[in-house]
Amino acid sequence: MRLQKQLSNIIQGKTYPKYVIIVPPSAVEELGWDAGEELEHEVKDEALVVRKAKIVSDEAIRIATKHAKVKRK
Repeated sequence: MRLQKQLSNIIQGKTYPKYVIIVPPSAVEELGWDAGEELEHEVKDEALVVRKAKIVSDEAIRIATKHAKVKRK
């Protein structure tokens, strides 16, 4: 694997980089990931842990929002 630094944006003369990790195709296949898939990260004991993001369905969001608006006694 390799970490690459790329220019992301230039705003008012200041440059903003982004970093890209090149993951071997065999690892992507073994993990069952697809291109464009949302991932989440965590820094743990000086290591970067990357996993599939847990996607919350629209229905779950609707129910949570409804219950958040209910006043509790």
